[in-house]
Amino acid sequence: MSKLKSAAELKKFRQTILDGRDAGKVCVTICLGTGCLACKGDEVHKAFVEEIRKQGLEGKVDIRRTGCHGFCERGPLVVIFPKEICYLKVTPGDVPEIVEKTLIEDKVVDRLVFADEDGRKIVHEGDIPFYKHQNRIILGPNRLVDPGIIEDYIALGGYSALAKALFVMTPVEVLDEVKKIGPERPRRRRLPHGDQVGNDPQRSRRTQIRHRQRRRGRSRRLYEPERPRGQSPQRPRGPDHRRVCHRLP
Repeated sequence: MSKLKSAAELKKFRQTILDGRDAGKVCVTICLGTGCLACKGDEVHKAFVEEIRKQGLEGKVDIRRTGCHGFCERGPLVVIFPKEICYLKVTPGDVPEIVEKTLIEDKVVDRLVFADEDGRKIVHEGDIPFYKHQNRIILGPNRLVDPGIIEDYIALGGYSALAKALFVMTPVEVLDEVKKIGPERPRRRRLPHGDQVGNDPQRSRRTQIRHRQRRRGRSRRLYEPERPRGQSPQRPRGPDHRRVCHRLP
């Protein structure tokens, strides 16, 4: 991939990716998020690669390793597009049956789909109650992106915000956007708030001095000798005095 130098080039490259993909092509997505990976999701992926090669389906079926789908308690999850057939708690031993029945015979493996409290089988991922009653803003696109294929991310609009900041917005407009979201950021991230961002050298200098004073105070508290609460600190007396490093309560 050549270097992109403008937002228009990124848009053109995204359209090229979309034009080169067949929306009706069968694609097996295997969740490899933390939960599914702990349940041997990587072995499920390897089993699909071997079985698809064994059945001569290479080029006819795509395989995609994805991030977390959200339904970790039922992992590993396998979703087969374009029909969005969702299989739960898939093991490597289930793979040959899935390939034979679903990919070749276009049938559903009933024992691997979701069943509600009444025993009703739900085949499609979007119809499962866990997904049906929520709007997945962050985790939603995970099932469509292979972290090892950057084209998957770009095809979904990836880097659009970056392109806008670099090629459309001015530096002042970028800072204004940062100021709008600044106060909502957690303090533990040590990121500046919105009113601390800009071209104010005096404010930046005061912030640096304040942080430096906090660090110095923290060092003094960590390395001063232990003493009862309420007692003022005393300087070490005599050659046998030893400082004790302790943690603050």
